[in-house]
Amino acid sequence: MTSANPNRDPAAPQIKTLALIDESALLAAARTCNRSLDWLAIRSFLIDDQVGQFGEAMVFVGLPPASHAEYQEQRTKKLRFCHWLKTHGFMVMTRDGAPSGDGYYKASVDLLMAIEGLELCDNIKPSLVVLVTADPDFAHLSLTLRRRGIRVELAAIEQNVSSDLRGSVNDVLDLRPLFNRFENLRVDVPPHPVAGNVNTPGTLAGRYIPDVEDLEDLGPKDGDDERD
Repeated sequence: MTSANPNRDPAAPQIKTLALIDESALLAAARTCNRSLDWLAIRSFLIDDQVGQFGEAMVFVGLPPASHAEYQEQRTKKLRFCHWLKTHGFMVMTRDGAPSGDGYYKASVDLLMAIEGLELCDNIKPSLVVLVTADPDFAHLSLTLRRRGIRVELAAIEQNVSSDLRGSVNDVLDLRPLFNRFENLRVDVPPHPVAGNVNTPGTLAGRYIPDVEDLEDLGPKDGDDERD
């Protein structure tokens, strides 16, 4: 949850916000811009306390298959990433993937994100929901939330948003200007030891820095398949 901004007018209205983040879609979007991600900056962008927003950010993560030894190293790294998110204020929901052949696995979180998103809205009762995805299938969820009186915004690379998805939300937040503030994605970033766990990928100003071996695990390049 974002902290209170001392520069904000205390008389300004509070906007309870829920951000629903498809981790794979966000990482794929950043990769199209050749950028790494500052996860804390992403959360501040989605839940902006300078305009009175407060709330929760839920990240939906597809995991490598649990029952296949060939994926265990990647699964361990992905679980460490999930732990990092949780210890930095994000909520996390995961779904185990299944092998799809030729070293790839499928771990779509679309249905999970839609179902849990509705339940979270019932429990948290936000006035604003921010969807982080470019999948046009989320148009139905957006319209369902709007019929409940919830404002819905979409955070994505604007030029990649379909007309159906664009027409289902109240507004589109273009992520490209935010991505342009982040560092270029590099394949030569060494792991940064963290006290207590020398194997944990390091962080810099809230950014999760993957090991070189993690780079193939940033999200699907085509469809929902992810490579070992």
